[in-house]
Amino acid sequence: MAEYDADLQRAVDATSVAKDAGEVDLVQYLREQLAERDIETADEDWLRRVVAGIESDPNYMVESEPSDFVAREDRDDPTG
Repeated sequence: MAEYDADLQRAVDATSVAKDAGEVDLVQYLREQLAERDIETADEDWLRRVVAGIESDPNYMVESEPSDFVAREDRDDPTG
């Protein structure tokens, strides 16, 4: 099983909880959760796929990263 960034999974988990609480715009909510974790993405297809996964499985696990994803350690590396 592949491993993905923990911040991505936390954002997905928070979005799943929000869905259960009645949040309607899950794509926007996921985008906000990612931003809270200093993750920005313009990969709308990834956002929609993840939301579809959340809607079909409340325990959805991240299966991929956004195409423009940069890991925290790479973002924090001033040489990188």
